Amino acid sequence: MAAPPLKMATGTRGYDRGFDWSYADSDIPTPGGGPGGLIPIIWDGLWLNTGDQDSGLCLVVTNVEGWLDSPPVQGNDVSRVISDGAAWGPKVLNQRVITLSGAAAGPRPLLGQFRDQLARRAASREPAELMIGDFDLERVLVADVRAGTEMYRQTPLGRDGFRWQVTLTAADPALYAAQWQTATLVNVSEDDTTGRGYPREFMWRYGSAIVPNSALLRNGGNADAPVYALYAGDLTQSTLTTAGGGIIHLIALGAGMEILVSTATLTAEAGAGLSRASYILPGSRPMTVPALGAARWYLRAAGRGSVTLAWRSAFV
Repeated sequence: MAAPPLKMATGTRGYDRGFDWSYADSDIPTPGGGPGGLIPIIWDGLWLNTGDQDSGLCLVVTNVEGWLDSPPVQGNDVSRVISDGAAWGPKVLNQRVITLSGAAAGPRPLLGQFRDQLARRAASREPAELMIGDFDLERVLVADVRAGTEMYRQTPLGRDGFRWQVTLTAADPALYAAQWQTATLVNVSEDDTTGRGYPREFMWRYGSAIVPNSALLRNGGNADAPVYALYAGDLTQSTLTTAGGGIIHLIALGAGMEILVSTATLTAEAGAGLSRASYILPGSRPMTVPALGAARWYLRAAGRGSVTLAWRSAFV
């Protein structure tokens, strides 16, 4: 999953560094929104499965491999020498490999333009989003992909058409909902250390439904969802917690300083793009949103800063 940005940009949507935390409603296609009910397949903004266009160009994706399949697994099991069976090893999900095959037909100038657009994306060094609709559950799923060693292949079909194939790699085996969800945590009091400082919950209820130093994170997917946390200073004695034992201690941040933390992998990124383990203090444990569930996250800190959380429902 592409990391959300470090800084917000001006405007109603979008952030710098080329990432969006959310889309306008018009940006998310419907699963059967194409001509004739074709499944929308969009790679880095390029629609691949449009059918017949008014310009005379026809684009059709004929096959998608590896998208909804189970991701490759590395079991790491060890065979027993003098007894039956094997010893379970740590089960690891490898990267997801997706192969798109399609065909294009129409006027030669438009074919050449489409061919160049495919080739440019295949040669790009940076990952880009692949969006594919799901007819059965009426949703659109997203993965960050980059063309692998197979790259882009083309087979001419006379003067007015060609077949193409591209193999993409998603480093993350999970697929994600197209819509980002966000929540911002701030202190109840700017100058005092506030919040929940221990991983326990009591069955108490308060009159106010809104607590500024906590938020309920929901995940409609069938896999645990990672969360990105954007810390904006000033913040000291910062502790992010959730039920189940997850906890993150971060170094003190001065005013104007920002750190982006991946709560699932405990990696941190500063404004210059550097990742340093020293940003996250010892005793921290990974935090995710459970599959088909919800979790309340709490901020305990001092200062006038904030922590903005961004996540998407995850699927495997």
